[in-house]
Amino acid sequence: MCRTSQGGRVSWLLLLGLLALLSCSAPAVTVWLPAFVTPGSEPSALACPSSQSCLAVGQGGLVLVSQNNGLSWIPANTGLGASLVNFNLTSVACLSATQCTIVGNQGLILSSNNGGQSFSIQNVTTNGNLTFNDVVCQSSGTPSCAIAGDNNTLLLLASPTSAWAPDLSVLQAPIGPANFDQVFLLGSSIWITASTTSGTGMNALLYSGDGGNSWALEIVPQALAPQGVSGIGCPASSNCFVDGTGTILETTDGGRSWSSVLLGNSGSAGTLPLLTGIYIGPEGTVFAYGNQGALYQVSTLSGGSVSGQVAVPQRLPSSASQLNLGGMTCSGVSTCFLAGYSLAISGGIFYSSPNSPPG
Repeated sequence: MCRTSQGGRVSWLLLLGLLALLSCSAPAVTVWLPAFVTPGSEPSALACPSSQSCLAVGQGGLVLVSQNNGLSWIPANTGLGASLVNFNLTSVACLSATQCTIVGNQGLILSSNNGGQSFSIQNVTTNGNLTFNDVVCQSSGTPSCAIAGDNNTLLLLASPTSAWAPDLSVLQAPIGPANFDQVFLLGSSIWITASTTSGTGMNALLYSGDGGNSWALEIVPQALAPQGVSGIGCPASSNCFVDGTGTILETTDGGRSWSSVLLGNSGSAGTLPLLTGIYIGPEGTVFAYGNQGALYQVSTLSGGSVSGQVAVPQRLPSSASQLNLGGMTCSGVSTCFLAGYSLAISGGIFYSSPNSPPG
């Protein structure tokens, strides 16, 4: 198998050499181009309710819209005026072409029933201690949507016409005080990554196979992820990927065992990429993204005498190396978008150009 352990990191140039030596067929590198975004914007997440219409959210109550398939983005008229300025919006998801949800700090939940043309406030806390870190939706399955947040917080939307309700069963899971980072839905299965309340990544995942009624703790070996895991995504019911600092792992048996994905190093020499999220795109494509412009696509190697999984660094503009990549979405098989933000420079949105030649 073309795999490596935590101690076996290789540079991208060495990886190419190994692939040639082992007669593996190297997957192509996708080129990402910058879209026009209002200067000063700090987008951190995206969603596309339709093939032409997309939303991006971010710091300082930022809500951007695109009506030309992501080539340019302008501030949205949310209908809420300046009331969002004191909020950092962390995630956005759309259940349909019209029904979208945005979450952020201070327990903020915004909803739209017209595809992001206007929003209404569904929830906000007064003490400011609750941050929602991720919202996801699925077109079929129960629950329809989920929100993961700090202080062991999980909210579920049982159906498109239901109201958000806290999942109290998750509080019985043997994980202790934690902040829930990324949540993934697939049918009646729910996966959650978590960190300690001080921000240290955990080597454990929460899993429910019955829509949140009961929970189990799935352990990720610390030897494979010394600094814990942050992102989770599953192309199939028992096939999942997680990522963390310098690590992408795969399970094919529902979390009972894990193996390392061969990681091409796109960062500076001697540094490990800080990966924070997994995105499952159309046709089961797998991306891992993180800080300082880290973006990988997991591809299957084949040909010759070996096979396996390799994480291929993607080709981003140089400006992306200073950005934390907070979210990704695809509006079609070959059209994907990526949001990046930074406290030092203006953030940006990038779109994939799969027909460009690999570098």
